[in-house]
Amino acid sequence: MTDQPTLPPSEPAPVQPQAPPAAPPPPPPPTQAPPTAPPPWAQPPEPQGPAPGMAFGPAGPRLVAYIVDVIIAGVAITVIWIVLGILIGLAAVGGSEGGAITLALLGVLVTFVVSLAYFPFFWLRWGSTPGMRMFHLRVVRDRDGGPISGSQAVLRLIGYWISGWVFYLGYIWILIDSRKRGWYDLIAGTCVVQDV
Repeated sequence: MTDQPTLPPSEPAPVQPQAPPAAPPPPPPPTQAPPTAPPPWAQPPEPQGPAPGMAFGPAGPRLVAYIVDVIIAGVAITVIWIVLGILIGLAAVGGSEGGAITLALLGVLVTFVVSLAYFPFFWLRWGSTPGMRMFHLRVVRDRDGGPISGSQAVLRLIGYWISGWVFYLGYIWILIDSRKRGWYDLIAGTCVVQDV
C-alpha cells in the first residue's frame, strides 16, 4: 500500500457578510395637478376688453358721468328759463300778452328739445357726452367698435327710458352683462368703452 500524501485540513472559506437588501427607490415627486374648473358659483374672470388699450366702461364712472350730464342739461334749461322769464315779464309789463304766451311756449319747446337732443347730439358728434369725457368713455357700435349712427343714438335714448321704467333694471343690467351693456345698449346695438 502506498502512502498517499495527506492534505492538510483545509480551512473553511471565510463567510462573506451579506449586503442588506436594497432600499426601494424613493417615490416620484408629486406632479402638479391640472387646474380644476371653478365651482359653478364662482365669479367669472374679468373680460379683457374689446381691444388693446381699451376696456368695457365700468358701472361707477358711467353713473357719475350720467349725473354730470343731467346736471349740465338742467343748468342749460334753467338758464334758458331765466332769460325767457325776464323776456316774458317785460312782454307782460309792456302789454303784449301774446308775446308773453309765445315766449312761454318757446321755453317749453326749447326745454323739450334740449332734453331730447342732449345725449344723441353728443353721442353722434364726439361719441361721448361731456360727463363721459371726464372718464374717457365712448359709445361705439357693439359689432365692430365704430361710431354709432343717428338711428342707434335715438334707439339708445329710447332705451334709457325703457331701462328706467322697469325699476331701473335696464341700468342694473350693466352689472350682469359680460360686455357691461345696459338694456339701452342691447336695444341700440352699442356698448361703452373706456380708453385705458
